[in-house]
This record gives sequence, C-alpha cells and structure tokens, in this order.
Amino acid sequence: MLTSFGRTARTVATLVVLAGVVLTAAGCAQPGQLGHDAPADPPPAAAPVVATQTAPPPAAAAATGDVGRGTLPTRIQLSTLGPAEVSVRTVELAPGETTGWHRHPGTETTIVDTGEVTVQTADDCTATRYRQGQALFVPDAEPHVLRNDGTGPARLVVTQILAPGAPDRSSVASPCAGAAR
Repeated sequence: MLTSFGRTARTVATLVVLAGVVLTAAGCAQPGQLGHDAPADPPPAAAPVVATQTAPPPAAAAATGDVGRGTLPTRIQLSTLGPAEVSVRTVELAPGETTGWHRHPGTETTIVDTGEVTVQTADDCTATRYRQGQALFVPDAEPHVLRNDGTGPARLVVTQILAPGAPDRSSVASPCAGAAR
C-alpha cells in the first residue's frame, strides 16, 4: 500500500520524466543534458588565409614566359656568403664576335637561346661548343671567354649571381696560350 509520500515521489518522478521528454522534443535541451551525447570538441577555427602575392594584371600575365631555356650538362651547387644581386640579361654576339676574357664576382649561367658559341675557361683551355638549348655554368671568379664561331647571330640569356655592389665583370689576360682575347 502506497503512502502519501510514495505517491508524491512517484508523481514527481513521472513529472520529471515528462518534463525531460517535453524539453527534448521542444529543442530546449542542450547537448550533454537529458541523456543527449555531448559533441566531440569542436574543430579548431581555421586560420585566416593571408595573400602574399596578388595576381598580375591581365596584360602582364599574358606577357610572361621563358626568356630562354637550356640544359646544364653537369650538377651545380650554389652558395653565397650573404646577400647577392641577381642579374638576368640577353646578350647578342654577331658571327666572329667575342666577349673577351673576363671574370665575375659571382657565378654565371648562360643559355644559348639561338645560334651557337664556343667557350673557354681558365680551368680547361679546351674550346667547348654550345648550341641552341644548351647551357653552361661558370663558377665564381673563373676567367672565361665566349665566341660566336658560327655563321649566324647567337642570342644568349645570361644569369649572374653577384656580390652586391661589385662591378659585374672585369677583364683579364688570356690564361690560355693562343686563345683569342
């Protein structure tokens, strides 16, 4: 036989269950309450994306492309002791024209874009011919000369990595016997 206290407790328990059902159905209960599973930790907020470069204007984008392209025949390794200036230029050599013996306060990579040239370095006085699509590498301060021994003009794309503020080249005497200046 139920006592008044028992009936009251039973009624309160029923009301609590009904309130839970009503609150759940009404959407008032929050996850983790009233038997709902708590969600996993929310995903971290995505870091804002910062643009580091803007797109070039359409006219500039249409004008981009290789200035020249060539293949170096050997592995090269570059290093500098500090900041460096990078220079990229085109050089045209007419048939029979030469650069004269010279050196740079840094390295030079030259692409033969059109024509052909003959190159000599102080390290190896043997003349080596480079044709269109080939590239050559001249180490820091290496005396060298380029000549157009062909019948047509030679167009070269020359990239130099130089010591800041130094002249880009200095003339030197020919280190190779019988070599043209």
